[in-house]
Amino acid sequence: MAAPAFVKNPKFIGGTIIFLWVAYVVYWNYRLNPIDIQLVPFVKPAQLSVSSVIIGAALFGFLATMTVQFFWHRGRSKNGSDAVTASAASTKPVT
Repeated sequence: MAAPAFVKNPKFIGGTIIFLWVAYVVYWNYRLNPIDIQLVPFVKPAQLSVSSVIIGAALFGFLATMTVQFFWHRGRSKNGSDAVTASAASTKPVT
């Protein structure tokens, strides 16, 4: 029996491997004891699971990357990629 075409796509294979690895990391770190994190001085430390710290760090990294990309692309000139038409003299064949 032949596999569907999308299963043979390298992007699908790579995405599947990364997804399974992330699921593995989150699952095995979920079983660890919670950790205490002191976010603000003079306040009781927050008790977080290791998985929530990993997921929070991944979300922060994703949002920071998207924000930087948004501002990076926003600052560029919108007319920077317009093509200039060649003059009639340059379109004649070389003999």
